[in-house]
Amino acid sequence: MSFKLVCLKDHTLIFFLTVFLTIFCVELSCARTVTDEIGRRVNISNAPQRIVSLAPGITETLYALGLDDRIVGVTTFCDWPAAARTKARIGGFTNPSIEKIVSLKPDLILATADGNRKDTVQQLERLGLPVYVTNPSDTHSVLQSILHIGEITNRAKDAGILVEKLQKRLNNIKAQIRLKRKPRVFFQLGLEPIVTAGRGTLINEVIERAGGVNVAAQDMANYPRYSAEGIIGASPEIIIFAPMVNDKTFVAVNRFWQKFGEVQAVKNNKIYPIDANLINRASPRIFDAVEIMALIFHPDIKIFK
Repeated sequence: MSFKLVCLKDHTLIFFLTVFLTIFCVELSCARTVTDEIGRRVNISNAPQRIVSLAPGITETLYALGLDDRIVGVTTFCDWPAAARTKARIGGFTNPSIEKIVSLKPDLILATADGNRKDTVQQLERLGLPVYVTNPSDTHSVLQSILHIGEITNRAKDAGILVEKLQKRLNNIKAQIRLKRKPRVFFQLGLEPIVTAGRGTLINEVIERAGGVNVAAQDMANYPRYSAEGIIGASPEIIIFAPMVNDKTFVAVNRFWQKFGEVQAVKNNKIYPIDANLINRASPRIFDAVEIMALIFHPDIKIFK
């Protein structure tokens, strides 16, 4: 009788150990193969614990999904939220330190096709490190990237909730601007020379989502330069500028535009700044940019968050 009891206890112990090890393997250590957003097959851990971000927009997405405790490295440009500045720095956006990344022992590296260099991804891949590349080019694909990052980091539920909230914000604006007249908008990225955003850019799509018409939307280049004659010919009703690190101040920008008194936007004092980080990063904050622009284009609408 006692022998059978001992055997039963042993079998029960083995059973529970097997279950525990299986769960541990599934949750932490078992690799799986996924396809990233540019079609690459990547082997990653089921629940990555040491994540390196190679882009500010990716870092912001990770924080939005509550994954800050798993982030072990970010670029020098990852400055939002403020807590991101305390993470180990792996170098610049286009020239990260491979040696530093390797030293952090990541089990997942997140990169973006629009900004990170292909040879950086390939070099990390040759070292046996898992690199998942995102490729968001519009608000829809930003939402998809959030879902994908949530899926590969075992935060699919959180990602789904976040995407649903962001989509509702877009839908709210879409419903209110549907019948409104759309103003002609010139988006200024550079002052000397004057650079704007054309078709195929996230900025162009944000302008459209906000209920405006980008005067450079038909330009063949993604970021075309504009001459004084080109700006006057485009006849924008609203000018929005995103001052970069070395650009002039708001006062200097306004002084610059006074040379174009015949342009309607200048004549009616419709020149507005917007945070460059909101409009240039494919992250949940791009939807803040849509709402800010929508209020500039259509001041009577209501924003619900």
